[in-house]
Amino acid sequence: MAKIVTGVAMSHSPFIMTNREGAGERGQRFIDTALEMRSWLNEQNVDVIILISDDHFNSYYYNHMPSFTIGIGECEGWGDWNLPQYKIPVEKELAKHILNTGLKNGVDFAFSMSMKVDHGHTQGIYFLNPDLAIPVVPIAVNTSAPPLPTMDRCFQIGEILRKAIESWGSDKKVAIVASGGLSHWVPTPKIDSQKEEDQYMINILLHGRKQIENDEEYKAYRLKRVTALTTGPVNEEWDRNFLEAIEQGDMASLRKLTYEEIEQEAGNGGQELHNWLVLLGMIHDFEAETMCYEPIPEWVTGMGIVRFKSS
Repeated sequence: MAKIVTGVAMSHSPFIMTNREGAGERGQRFIDTALEMRSWLNEQNVDVIILISDDHFNSYYYNHMPSFTIGIGECEGWGDWNLPQYKIPVEKELAKHILNTGLKNGVDFAFSMSMKVDHGHTQGIYFLNPDLAIPVVPIAVNTSAPPLPTMDRCFQIGEILRKAIESWGSDKKVAIVASGGLSHWVPTPKIDSQKEEDQYMINILLHGRKQIENDEEYKAYRLKRVTALTTGPVNEEWDRNFLEAIEQGDMASLRKLTYEEIEQEAGNGGQELHNWLVLLGMIHDFEAETMCYEPIPEWVTGMGIVRFKSS
């Protein structure tokens, strides 16, 4: 039987790729810790990574927005934010087993045989698996387009995923990686915004990539909209309380967090913590240790890394 041996939850930020030096020593501590996690996975002789993150309106839009999507075939990166356009090896046997286990247990995952993922997934690859030596099962969670699955539902999905992994007829060692958060606010317009400057983006959010007449123009528009930020708010107190709850194993309070509370205290980008709850559903009984936390306004994000050891 397959076995989950470890987990890593870590923040991502596109500004690491465009303003790495701007965060100074704080940023370097985060990067150094991320590289330590790469070594940690190698030390655990990990055979497969379950990689949980989200899409930032590159693959999924309001014309088709699944809550949970599993890649069961080909997978490649969009190559956004100066990240490689990875051809990601997928552990297809496990991916299909997860899909079928879900179907047998009341969870109808969306699935893709030609999945494309953006920096949410590929920055995790960049730090933890850059040579693509470890095959991946990519899972995308809707954290961008309300209504979102609840934090409790994400935890329940994690429980189903663990059931699938542990019933897979293989002796491979599995690591769980969740990418996203912590607190940050990103300039994606609300879908009901009436501001004139938001309407171009809202039309694309509503109708998908078919509305993009020129992909390079669209990428330049999004890049300009985000790179105009030179700093962004971070709620350090909230982030630290969230990390403390993980270390203390306070799953009850984490599962009760609402969309509204996260939006108020951690921002629209903080909704990426739904990815962490999927991970926690799988390995809530593991020992959690915060390896790094740095509030980095220059990366517009509270940047944290938590490592999970089998107890």
